[in-house]
Amino acid sequence: MTACPFHARHDADAPAVTRPTRTIVPVRANANANAEASLSANTNTNTNTSTSTSTSTSTSIGASASADAVVVHNPAAEALLAPLLDPALRMRPPGEPLPPPLRTQGGPLAEVFARWLRQRDDATHAPEKAALSRALLALSDDDVRAHARRQAAIAARGGWSHWHWAVPASTVASLLGLAMDDVDAQRRLHGRLRAMAAGLGAQAEDEAVRAGGEAVAALLAALDDAEHRAPDAPLQWTLLRHAAPPRWTDRATFTANRLALIWQSHEAGAALLGHALLEEGRTRGPRVGEAPTREDLLRLAREGGAVRVTRRFDVRQTPPAPVTVPLAGTDAPFGDGAHRCPGRGLALETSLAALQWLAEQPALRPPTAIAPLALPNMDIPQFKDEELFP
Repeated sequence: MTACPFHARHDADAPAVTRPTRTIVPVRANANANAEASLSANTNTNTNTSTSTSTSTSTSIGASASADAVVVHNPAAEALLAPLLDPALRMRPPGEPLPPPLRTQGGPLAEVFARWLRQRDDATHAPEKAALSRALLALSDDDVRAHARRQAAIAARGGWSHWHWAVPASTVASLLGLAMDDVDAQRRLHGRLRAMAAGLGAQAEDEAVRAGGEAVAALLAALDDAEHRAPDAPLQWTLLRHAAPPRWTDRATFTANRLALIWQSHEAGAALLGHALLEEGRTRGPRVGEAPTREDLLRLAREGGAVRVTRRFDVRQTPPAPVTVPLAGTDAPFGDGAHRCPGRGLALETSLAALQWLAEQPALRPPTAIAPLALPNMDIPQFKDEELFP
């Protein structure tokens, strides 16, 4: 997952919070046992009691997420993130749960958007996000690595232009029990996610919103089928154990946010994985046995290699004014406050496992970068449609 990519797709001209010169914060690896224990205790007192029937007794995603580097105190970076802790800065303007294209057209895309935790600040947001966070904390690192490595191997048959796009979302889909068994399945998923992206555009036409809605309907149906066909799929199981439908406002809200796990891994995951490939090419090129570390990926994210900005609306102003808050150049590239991304560990572990799989492959053809896909909140590297192996 990534992380949470849908921060500034609408109202891309939102005024930015003043940003000083960026400082890359030094980190210290493997000095984090207390932080790990603190996160698990504060987030979920019961996660240690759950394991999927297909899950080994490995470290959970929550533990590895908190087992990141200890970050040196940086007052300037903290000042940049302060707006994310301001209760007057909301995800949507009051009374406007939908951006104009979705409000005009309606349909399945609008229905899931209005239910996504990412877009809400209502009274049920906190308990529902807590349930989702518990489910993600219970997810095993071993399961994530196994599914990510398998999806990386499958995606390699689709070439470099496909690989970094396919792996993050296909890994989450596979963890949820969708049958991601070949490149065609990955491409179908990618096509549906791109249809959703087009429908979520700030200036989306009615046809794009309609097509995005069709993609949403297909994915919701596939996830419902997976719930019945593969309830012990690792992420499906932890959701049903820790964030089952009764914990949500209604089943539609549960299914919308289950889909959001795939959606939110799509663009941000491709950005992080793509920037890691660029970094590898700049520093040493692909070498057998060498892969980036978790600290390397966190540094890339801090430097703008994932989501660079997030967007809020200041409800103290009339009308509420959009405000853009930088994440790149701060100590919290996955956000902060009530809308901090709960999928940070999943996103990092997926990318690490996929890059480790790459590092184990001999005679890789280096990817050739082309112009990136520039979005309001991130740049996603693009590569020529070349095979990974000569």
